[in-house]
Amino acid sequence: MNRVGWMVGTFLVMYLVATILGFATHLFLNPLAMWISVFTIMPVLSALLIYAYLRKLRTTQQASLRESFWVAAVWIILSFGLDSIMYIAVIPFFSHGAPNWTLFRDQSPWIWLSYIVLLLSAFAAHSAYKRKAND
Repeated sequence: MNRVGWMVGTFLVMYLVATILGFATHLFLNPLAMWISVFTIMPVLSALLIYAYLRKLRTTQQASLRESFWVAAVWIILSFGLDSIMYIAVIPFFSHGAPNWTLFRDQSPWIWLSYIVLLLSAFAAHSAYKRKAND
């Protein structure tokens, strides 16, 4: 698998886990539990997936920071796109509701904060990768 394939593959794992975790905690507990789980478990999972990506591609230490942020940027773009499709159009369609055009405004600042946390996860993955390379 090539670089783009690994970016998309790791994204799909992260997005699937985040979606299942988010829906489960929101439906079975409450919205606060959902946001707590998203901001505690997902940064760790994201950092681990980005770290695995760096190791799989055997990125140099010098390129690992740039590559980490490329992965995070691609993930943010893909996440924004899938969130738009799923939560604005698909879910309202299947629940016989109107499209939710205000999703990103209604979820603010939480949804935007999750993108920032993703960037921090990329930095953590880079730091771990660099530290491991120095051992």
